[in-house]
Amino acid sequence: MTLARIDFEASTLTWTGVGNVSANLVAKSVSGVAVRSSARLTGGIVGYRTPEILPAQRVSIRTGDLLVIATDGIAEDHLDHIDFAATATAIAEQIIAKHAKETDDAMVLAARHRGALS
Repeated sequence: MTLARIDFEASTLTWTGVGNVSANLVAKSVSGVAVRSSARLTGGIVGYRTPEILPAQRVSIRTGDLLVIATDGIAEDHLDHIDFAATATAIAEQIIAKHAKETDDAMVLAARHRGALS
């Protein structure tokens, strides 16, 4: 399980996790996609071996950043070929289509920071 909270007023993302649900904050770069930050996960099993302390990490976010959370049913190289011009929904669908393992269940959440409302 990985939890993420975005504070748009402070332009921060706070996250924590137990187990193996990866979370990455990515941005468009000259070479494609740059991972700006990754959630630090604590070992354990939710509901069985949940750690007593879950350290939260806070990072800054910028307009255009993309949060991608994926279960272990998604191959580790799922960030290598993201089409940053696509919508967050399309990116999540592309990751599922191209990187889901046949031997496990798979889930992807993708959310883009679109900037402050005017």
